[in-house]
Amino acid sequence: MKVALIGAELEENLGLRYMASALEAAGHEALILPFNEEADIASVVHRVRAESPDIAGLSMVFTGRAREFCRLAEALREGGFTGHLTAGGHFAALNARQLLADFPAFDSVALGEGEELICALAAHLDDLSPLPGFCYRTARGEIALNPGTGNPENLDALPFPRRTTFHEYFGQPIASILSSRGCWRECAFCSIDAWYRSGGGRKFRIRGIDNIIAEMSSLYHEHGIRIFNFQDDNFFLPDPTQALARFQTLREGLRQAGVEKIAIAVKARPDSITREAMEVLDDLGIFRVFLGVENASQRGLDNLNRKNTVAQIENALRILNDYDLHIAYNLLMFEPDTSLEDLRINLRFMERHVDNPFNFCRAEAYAFTGLEEKLRADGILEGDYFGFDYRIKDARVECFHKIANYAFFDRNFSDYGLHYFNMEVDFSYLLLRRFFPEKLSEELRAEVRCFIKQTNIDTYRHLCRIYDLVREIDPGNRAAVQDAMRSLRRSVDEHGISLRAQGEGVLQRLQAAYDGRPAPQSQTAAYGEPSLAALLDGLLMRDDAEHETACDFATDGAFNFFGALKRPIPYDQFKSRLENSR
Repeated sequence: MKVALIGAELEENLGLRYMASALEAAGHEALILPFNEEADIASVVHRVRAESPDIAGLSMVFTGRAREFCRLAEALREGGFTGHLTAGGHFAALNARQLLADFPAFDSVALGEGEELICALAAHLDDLSPLPGFCYRTARGEIALNPGTGNPENLDALPFPRRTTFHEYFGQPIASILSSRGCWRECAFCSIDAWYRSGGGRKFRIRGIDNIIAEMSSLYHEHGIRIFNFQDDNFFLPDPTQALARFQTLREGLRQAGVEKIAIAVKARPDSITREAMEVLDDLGIFRVFLGVENASQRGLDNLNRKNTVAQIENALRILNDYDLHIAYNLLMFEPDTSLEDLRINLRFMERHVDNPFNFCRAEAYAFTGLEEKLRADGILEGDYFGFDYRIKDARVECFHKIANYAFFDRNFSDYGLHYFNMEVDFSYLLLRRFFPEKLSEELRAEVRCFIKQTNIDTYRHLCRIYDLVREIDPGNRAAVQDAMRSLRRSVDEHGISLRAQGEGVLQRLQAAYDGRPAPQSQTAAYGEPSLAALLDGLLMRDDAEHETACDFATDGAFNFFGALKRPIPYDQFKSRLENSR
């Protein structure tokens, strides 16, 4: 049986690669076809037509890209694909019945982790009725659902994911890896939690240390991998003592396997961080932590069901910064019950932590999450399963969010977003320091740190300006709100152009240090930008009708401040890139 696995390949897609290995172990042929944006539809259809697979599987994880995958499914059918078309991933599984009802192109939806399910589908393609874990269309056109039996308990029994080519940073190849699956918390906004709950079985499972070491050793010795990007939702265990013992065993096992001088990147909750654990991880090679801060107000944390305290967040940042790591975090500073006081607390948090790159946004509602259920119960849920929406209950906070979202949309979400770029600069410096400390000067360190702080302070200053404005403005005065949106957008973009150019200069100096070349004298961007006036005119100087549309977020965002006509990516896709960013 030939199976085409289709999904995002911006970096190694471990989901597709695990399924490819599982299929091959079961005697099937597996193809991985990248689908990174809607413009790829034609090329994917062409490949599927040329390869004629029996099954095409679409990895529909993100809500923000779900319509693109549905259009791809329709295009595959229009292009002549007559095989079985299935979908999997968070979005598809949580909305399986609706997806099959609305899009006849799909034959089935897999409801859990894919390795066993895709192999079962390939082995029993003629009759899905006995297969657990599938929602499918019967021969009579009815939609049936067979509940799953739970995701695999023994992760060590899975074959290692298929490996082909690898990205490099400063000559050091990087590979993604998992040491666990799932999460042991139940955050209100988390589609991962909802997906694992819906699939049955244990939400959180870990691999054995020997199994992890075997994969890392293979990657290290056979492929030259030196950077390991752990994509676990939380690299730590619920019990700090057990986590410490696990890290110690991993460190000793890697040493015995000859895996040395590596760098690792992880994600973690603030309540997981201890100085004892970080001491071991520092020795192991940790250089990056994406910390799930989410909100700096205790009330906001409780509303999001984070189950940790502000004191734990502060303690985690204090410990992590003592180890001089690349630390990045996100603030879900807007949620349905946010107050102006909650916003002020989050602003003070930004002020205290200008050393670390961050981003901010609203907590979004995804199907079957606690947040979606609450909004539905409160009667304020809008939209549909392709994108739920809501208005924040406090009118002034909603006004703040509307202005901030418009003003910072490119900085937060575009492919060239300054906040994402801020993280890239810090990442690059810390990675260079990990492998080639002798190439760095204190002056270059200062340039990196200053760029990060200046970017953060600029964001903080503009948000404080919005805070002062919404305390005085009438949220119901549409004209005044739109004027504020345009004014803040102009200022944020103007400052962003200058900051981006400064950051490009820092990256050039980092590359020069690695290459052993003299540092560039001029810190200018490596782009041929139009003038600032032309950029702002093109962005803001529309007629009244266009102003009206842009301020309602219907069409705005196609133009970013570097003159590239790039479509801003949806937040959920952005967050995934951000958490696994370079």
